[in-house]
Amino acid sequence: MFRKTIRSSNLYRWLTIPGGIFIILSFFPRLGTFPILAFIGLLFLYYILGVVFYENHLDDYLAIDYPNRKIRCYPGDEENLQLSIMQKGILPILNAKLVVKYDIVLESSYKFSEEKMTNTLEVPITLLSFEKKELLLPVLAKRRGVGRIRVIRLVVPNILGFSEIDLLYNRYHKEEVVIYPSLSEVKGLNLLDPRSNGDHQAKHSIYEEPLLQYGTRAYDRGDPFNRIHWKATAKRNELQTKIVEKVNQLSWCFIINVKTEYGTSMVEQTEQLLEQTAYMCRFATERQIPFEIYMNVRGRGGAPYVHLTLGEGHHHLMNALELLARVNPLGLTAPLLHTLNHLNQQPKPPYIIQIGEMSQQHHPFFKRWEQNGHSVIT
Repeated sequence: MFRKTIRSSNLYRWLTIPGGIFIILSFFPRLGTFPILAFIGLLFLYYILGVVFYENHLDDYLAIDYPNRKIRCYPGDEENLQLSIMQKGILPILNAKLVVKYDIVLESSYKFSEEKMTNTLEVPITLLSFEKKELLLPVLAKRRGVGRIRVIRLVVPNILGFSEIDLLYNRYHKEEVVIYPSLSEVKGLNLLDPRSNGDHQAKHSIYEEPLLQYGTRAYDRGDPFNRIHWKATAKRNELQTKIVEKVNQLSWCFIINVKTEYGTSMVEQTEQLLEQTAYMCRFATERQIPFEIYMNVRGRGGAPYVHLTLGEGHHHLMNALELLARVNPLGLTAPLLHTLNHLNQQPKPPYIIQIGEMSQQHHPFFKRWEQNGHSVIT
């Protein structure tokens, strides 16, 4: 579980010389008292053997455990990272320090040092024989992103001195903090009226869903013959017509271009786009509007886009926010043209909302979709 490095002083190794000399001299009574010289010599040797034994076997029964969980939060929220350290053997760990490095999107209330890509904190720890300690490391979510512990190191001074044992935890830490984007308001979303037949229930619509029946009424002249409810007609001895739900198709498709021109404001521009998208996703969820996301970020298998399939509800919103949280503004992107080519071959919702920069080569796609009855908002 650990990669061990021993930083030791050679001073204690030199103690083998006087220890051996005292033992040899103890065989010559004229040079000293036998019991005293033997005791001193053996004391030196036992000391050295104790140091070596402690260095070699300290981590034999030492273990670190952690929950395999995912913490979801927004910037500014406070959370706790959990660690369990167990010494199942007899060798105690005294006056050690636990060094933890984690992603820079997190900040700790402990004393820490900031590096280029990670923050480092140190926690003093003492672990006696057969003892287990549960550690809670409070962290503050600084900004959008995914934070996890990258390095866990236990630095233990040798119980007898003259050395330091560095134990580097060499397993992957799975606990992670997903920090959703902040919500940046987008105005005018209420002006997007539903259109075309679909599965979104509405009070006033010219479209109906025959399978969504919720009652019957008296037959009116002009009602379709296939809407007659024959069982209700036989029971009431007069013609009855099925009452079905009125529906619209009110689904949105977000196309996010995270590939921006390089400059001082590139990261800030990308963050603003993601915050606006997060707001629109929550807006759609609150109004039970299905939505999907296309983004020109390199996906699995080298795909030139990432796609969140059409869906609705709170769980779908969480998936959308997590997708936005994992976007790296400095990571690998693909030309938006590849994403549009793929989307052009797929069935599309009535509303297509383009977010981010556009160029002249993108306009033919949007114009073609508008001619096919879609509303394109840029």
